[in-house]
Amino acid sequence: MRLKARLDPLLWLVPRVALAAFVLTALLAGRLALAAGDVPNGQGLLWKIERAELAPSYLFGTIHITDARVLDLPPAVEAAFGAARSATFEVIMTDELRMTMARAMVLRDGRTLESILSPELYREAATAGARYGFGPEQLKYFKPWALAMFFSVPQAEFARSTKGKVPLDQFLQDEARAQGKPVYALETGEEQIALFNELSEADQLAMLESAIEDNARIEALFEDMTARYLARDVGGIYSEMLVQPESMNKQFLEMFLLRFNDERNRLMIARMAERLAEGGAFIAIGALHLPGERGLVSLLRDQGYRVERAY
Repeated sequence: MRLKARLDPLLWLVPRVALAAFVLTALLAGRLALAAGDVPNGQGLLWKIERAELAPSYLFGTIHITDARVLDLPPAVEAAFGAARSATFEVIMTDELRMTMARAMVLRDGRTLESILSPELYREAATAGARYGFGPEQLKYFKPWALAMFFSVPQAEFARSTKGKVPLDQFLQDEARAQGKPVYALETGEEQIALFNELSEADQLAMLESAIEDNARIEALFEDMTARYLARDVGGIYSEMLVQPESMNKQFLEMFLLRFNDERNRLMIARMAERLAEGGAFIAIGALHLPGERGLVSLLRDQGYRVERAY
């Protein structure tokens, strides 16, 4: 009962913003991925995948936000999606998973956030939290990584999420079901939660410090990222995100990229093979998984597929 009492004031907020907040992964991965300059496969959001006599499949790079501009699908994307026999996403979001995510974000070992953070960092977290409507009683039970995710989302995006607006990935999942397409996932919700929950406390604190540092300019960062996404300039997002905060340790950043991007890319390539073998698949994954030498487009070509930009 004590845990439920702690969670009740938070659950109206956390489940709806949880998936959108995973954009932190894309932001950090984009800052780390490559040196500024040309990024292999960095221009384009929709890629046509062909092999032998199978019906072509498509790989679409998404952005995990609710902005109406990204929900207005370009004709090429709409046509590929409409013709697809199946739809595959990073994870399938359900009410049960939302609650699991919410509970994973909350401290359950008897400690409070104030006992984990330094006095200065706690004051900064409280100031940032107030901008998102978190009072002291809500703030103190969040894990550092959870707060880092919230603070890496603009307040306008946060507000839309709490009002029930869905990000692009969820929008496409809902559309796929409405069209009667079978829907598949490349990862489980538990796997995505573990990416954050299994970070050391020191790494969580590094994430939180960086998120607080960037929060003052998060609206401008997101607007730039959204504009580049709409221009299909995924490589540009990589380059724009390369400026690393001095507070973040280089070793941690390299670990983050390996864990959150490279290792997941290899896993997703293996798991999408069954859908590609059926032909006519539409696979929607965060756009920053697509480009680069270790990105999905390159990995698919390494597997023997013909992959060409369609949009």
